Amino acid sequence: MGSSSQDPRAVALLPLQPRDYLILLALSDGPLHGHGLLKAVEAEAGGVIFDPANLYRLLRKLERDDLVSEVRASRRGVAARRRAYALTTLGRSVLVAESDRLAHLTEAARKRKLVSHKLVAR
Repeated sequence: MGSSSQDPRAVALLPLQPRDYLILLALSDGPLHGHGLLKAVEAEAGGVIFDPANLYRLLRKLERDDLVSEVRASRRGVAARRRAYALTTLGRSVLVAESDRLAHLTEAARKRKLVSHKLVAR
């Protein structure tokens, strides 16, 4: 499972909490502001609802762990007041390592016929 090419700092942060993983996954397409992040997480998680207060608490924790950073959102080249968040280099490494870990677990479950269907890309 663990690849020798994985960042040891990333591996040390595994396993991620499911909500942390969902946030990092949503940010993998690029920076998002809070409301956009909530909508992306809810869409990806199949209806899991995030309380905005919990989202910002988790974002602060992910910032302390250097997995996300606050970036200035801009609209048509003009700085906006909204706070946006982006993956850091370490955050992307952690996301990749956790995705590999989850893929390994999913494959083990599939071999045991515990996965009832094959997932299809949306």
